[in-house]
Amino acid sequence: MKNIKKYSGVVVPMVTPLHTDLSIDLDAVSVLVNHLIDGGCHPFVLGTTGESSSITFESKVALVQKTVEVAKGKAMIYAGISGNCFQESLDQAKKYTELGVDILVAHVPYYYPLNQNHILNYYQQLASAVSLPLIVYNMPMTTNMSIDLDIADELSKHPNIVGYKESERGEERMAKAIGLWKDREDFSYLLGWAAKSYEGILLGADGLVPSTGNLTPQLYSTIYESVLSGNNEAAQKAQEKSDAISKVYQENQILCNAIPILKFLLAKYNLCSKAVLLPMIALNEADEKIATEKINNYGTNLKSLNSIE
Repeated sequence: MKNIKKYSGVVVPMVTPLHTDLSIDLDAVSVLVNHLIDGGCHPFVLGTTGESSSITFESKVALVQKTVEVAKGKAMIYAGISGNCFQESLDQAKKYTELGVDILVAHVPYYYPLNQNHILNYYQQLASAVSLPLIVYNMPMTTNMSIDLDIADELSKHPNIVGYKESERGEERMAKAIGLWKDREDFSYLLGWAAKSYEGILLGADGLVPSTGNLTPQLYSTIYESVLSGNNEAAQKAQEKSDAISKVYQENQILCNAIPILKFLLAKYNLCSKAVLLPMIALNEADEKIATEKINNYGTNLKSLNSIE
């Protein structure tokens, strides 16, 4: 039986619920956070799926405060502090720490191209300057930079860096990274490649970070828990269904289109509104109809969507 590390399980990169005036919908935050917790997952606010680069600091604080209010003591609360200004990341870290989050997450600054030495130095400085544990987040899709695994392994030696969240594709890379850290009690590997959730946990990954978990948290909990208990058949069924649901909003879509479709699907099941922040554009009626027809193949309510029966 695999030893369960402190930072493990299913960590959902939560969408940011908005009113039509684009302020934070605190009631919907409560609904969505409870949905994730009921599905056996932990909330990760202010990640890529949460439109973090488009949100004002004041709105970020409101989102984090409400999430902590709902989730504290029930789940581990992850909060993103990624940004191009180092001091602003520190300011966010300080405020979120005061509000009660459990752990911080950051990808590399993305305006200036960086070499691996810049990346190493940046995370060492950041981890030394914040008081909460830090997870390194590799997200080449948005940063256009990849963290070398040798650099990630060097960062794993920093006493305040406790994990690595991988969103880069590549089976060989995934297997190598899991092999590096699966036996480290002090360092976690969280996989952000949802289509490889079953395979990743089977290889020894410590957790999953699936955006589709906003809609179907229980499916990913089933993958995670079933692999750990040896029920691979249930895990594979959950993987197949989660893959199909993911395609409804991800297939042939750039990220700036996928997130509005996901938020529309969440609105369909009364989890939040479909509102998004610029530069994203909310779905029109024709696209809503297409998304509705597709998702109806997998469940007309949240219980059926999350079931493998």
